[in-house]
Amino acid sequence: MPDDTPLLELSSLSVRRGRVNVLNSIDLEVSSGDVVLLVGENGSGKSTLLEAAAGLLPLSTGEVQHSGQLVRDSEGRRSKPKPFGLALQSGGFSQDELVEERIATAVAVAGYEADSNWISARLDEWALRHRAKDRIAWLSDGMKRRVGVLAGIVPALASSEEKLILLDEPSEGLDETSVNTLQKQIASLAAAGHAIVIATHDDNLSSLATRQLTLGKATISEEEIGESSQTSKPPECGTLEKSSENYLNSPPFKWANNLEKRTKTSTITRSAAGLIALAVIGGMLSQIAAPSNQSWVALLVLTPPLISALVRPGILVHLSDSRAQEWWNAHLGNNLQMGRNLPPLTLIPFLLTLFSAYLVIGHVDLQIILIAVAMAMLSGGSARVHALESTFPRQGATMVVLLQLIFIWPFLLLVDLLSMDASTFATKDAEIQLLTALVIPFAIWLVLPMIAPE
Repeated sequence: MPDDTPLLELSSLSVRRGRVNVLNSIDLEVSSGDVVLLVGENGSGKSTLLEAAAGLLPLSTGEVQHSGQLVRDSEGRRSKPKPFGLALQSGGFSQDELVEERIATAVAVAGYEADSNWISARLDEWALRHRAKDRIAWLSDGMKRRVGVLAGIVPALASSEEKLILLDEPSEGLDETSVNTLQKQIASLAAAGHAIVIATHDDNLSSLATRQLTLGKATISEEEIGESSQTSKPPECGTLEKSSENYLNSPPFKWANNLEKRTKTSTITRSAAGLIALAVIGGMLSQIAAPSNQSWVALLVLTPPLISALVRPGILVHLSDSRAQEWWNAHLGNNLQMGRNLPPLTLIPFLLTLFSAYLVIGHVDLQIILIAVAMAMLSGGSARVHALESTFPRQGATMVVLLQLIFIWPFLLLVDLLSMDASTFATKDAEIQLLTALVIPFAIWLVLPMIAPE
């Protein structure tokens, strides 16, 4: 790219919240070495402008570009931006992440090898090294803020190439020592040619700024403060080697999978829900005679795996925690959708179907195995509904949850199939019924990402 290409360019950018124009036709260019402060009263639109610059918000008019590349426009087009740094006003991570894991993830997303010694040195600069192996949930609010800010500037700290860094109230909640560290690193990064945009009400950061933008009610005024600092000087902390692996290519990423392996959230919640239902059914059957009606027997067998299949996947629990999904969506350039993670999501309902059948019926045969496969597919479709839910605002998300009612149809088909004897199950009509029970959740799994909001 040409040297004079802005790292961030906003063109005629307008953002509405409800019926209110929060930002109205904003034009802004941020180039190498710029430190731009966004200031104004609470509610003036500082965070809105920063999040729009990150590609997180739908636009009424205009477009956002990073380094000459379209990130988002008012027509709904989105693309994955070049690696940049982002610290949201709060969160941006799962509470179950380890401190060092959050920094390593930010490094990997930026396209660099996460060297443990380098990460330890960065944690040391922010007085976090002694908490490296702790979960973020165990930290104080001030320490959590340090982790979030450090993760936001890591792409620039790791790179000799010019990066865009977006920081929302980075000094809020920090102690004096951490504020001094923040100021020194911003100054160093600007001198190295990186561009930093900061939404803040902290006057302590004004000495670093080259420009200050004051936001009012849908208005903006700009003031030149100092000259842009552009040099070829690398950051004081040194740089990392580029990674050959694209960390963003296979959602829901190593990040989510690693958390899932360590916390076992999905396994525990899905297993517990199904096993509790199975225990209740077992207790009922121990007190009363088992029903002779085969449909009732089939219903008892399949109810526990159905309950486990409808439980929200643990991966989505991690993503919904502390705005983690918004952080990921900004770097993806699109809303996260459940992709290639079906096996872990569907294994519990599959196994629970077999276990439940053995407990209630007393055996497992090919008929039951095929029905267990169909229950696994139902679980995958349900996971898609939960993933779609997470892309809508609260009111819309409530309506999306009602899509779970669709799965009553394939569930009843499977109950009917399980109640058949072997000769009836082998007929063509039964085969069509089984195929229908498989196709419905699979079709939902394929189609739902197409209606996710931009």
